[in-house]
Formats: sequence, structure tokens, C-alpha cells
Amino acid sequence: MTDKKDMKEKHHREHQSHTESREAEYLELAQRIKAEFDNFKKRNAEISSQSFDNGVATLVAKLLPAIDSFKQAKDSVKDENVIKGLDLVLSQILGAFESVGVKKIEAVDTTFDPNLHNAVLVGHDETKPDGQILSVYQDGFIMNDRVIRHSVVQINKLDN
Repeated sequence: MTDKKDMKEKHHREHQSHTESREAEYLELAQRIKAEFDNFKKRNAEISSQSFDNGVATLVAKLLPAIDSFKQAKDSVKDENVIKGLDLVLSQILGAFESVGVKKIEAVDTTFDPNLHNAVLVGHDETKPDGQILSVYQDGFIMNDRVIRHSVVQINKLDN
């Protein structure tokens, strides 16, 4: 009888060991699937964010020539009330840009940076440091450290 009882216990231990082994295997599989899914969600969020940024940058790049034309047209207007209205429209457009992370590159009186500026002219002003931007001919714009368009500028060059 003890042989039968021993066999039953042995069989029970083997079955329990096999069950625990399968449970551990399933737990490991579930943990691996969860980790892969978490990585998938992170990648998807990053791709979504990059796609949004790319779309915004593309749209802004396409709108910039129209904004440049708008500024040129405004410069030809003489009526102060009309100029104020056009300035308001322009500030609303730039405000909309800022709301999606696009900022105008500040250039006047800053030091020339080839990553942000495109120098097309050189001036000479003894009162300002070498390499300082003297004037801006076309505004540049940046989004999240990504230049959408470089500022077109004149830089100071001191004769040494």
C-alpha cells in the first residue's frame, strides 16, 4: 500500500512541479508581452509626435512666402489705421505659430550663428562687435531646435 501511496505522492509532486513550471513560463511570457507592448506604445507616441512636428514645419514653410509678401505689401501702405490692422493680423499669425511651437529667430544685435542665420551682406560699424547682426532681411523660424527657415541677415565685419 505504501508503494501506491508513494507513487501517488510522487505523481502529485511531478504534476505540481510541472504546473509550477508552466505557471512560471506563462508569467515570463506575459511579462515579455507587456514589455513589448509598452515599448510599442512609446515608439508610437514618438512617431506621432514627430509626424505632428513634421506636418507643422511643412505647413509653416509653405506659409512663410505669403507672410513675406504680406509684410512687403504692408510696407507700401501709408494709412496708419490700415498699418495697425495689418500689424494685428500679422501678430495673430505669429501667435498661432507660437501656439504650435514655432518661434521667430531673434537676430538683430545677436551674434551670427550659421546654424540659425544666413549672412548675405557684410557691414562695418565700429561701435558694434565683429560678427554681430546689423539687420535682418528675412525672418527665420525655428521649432523644437529644428530650423524651418534661416534668418537672412547682414553681419558686422571689423577690419583687423
